[in-house]
Amino acid sequence: MRYLSYLGLVILLAGCTHIVPTPVPPAADHTITFTFNQSFANNGACSTTVTTSCISGFNEGYLSGSTQVQLNTALPSICTGTTQPETCTSTFSGVLPIGAITFYVTTTYVNQSGVAGTAAPTDSSPVNVGADAATNLNVTVQ
Repeated sequence: MRYLSYLGLVILLAGCTHIVPTPVPPAADHTITFTFNQSFANNGACSTTVTTSCISGFNEGYLSGSTQVQLNTALPSICTGTTQPETCTSTFSGVLPIGAITFYVTTTYVNQSGVAGTAAPTDSSPVNVGADAATNLNVTVQ
């Protein structure tokens, strides 16, 4: 009798399925442009021929408390100019929280021993990100 009860429970549970929806990440809601200066006077950009003592790129993001939330990775080619420091500009789409946000950029590099590293972040002044305003409001009162 116990065997039949157990078998009935197994058959009953075998027909049950639990579908867990896959979370959909939020759509990028802002176009973000980072503009900063970077000197390549002591260390040039990394390339196929320059693989040590070079700048490999930039990590761009914002601070959430003391945690860095990375939004974008950019190559040294975003920097232009003929004098040092060069002007660097990176534009991309991203999701941002509402409120005062402090953005950061870190320089990534490969040292003379071939070990990759990241320089201390450079922070922006707080930038206010507001909520999108409602549009096309129509009201009918009867």
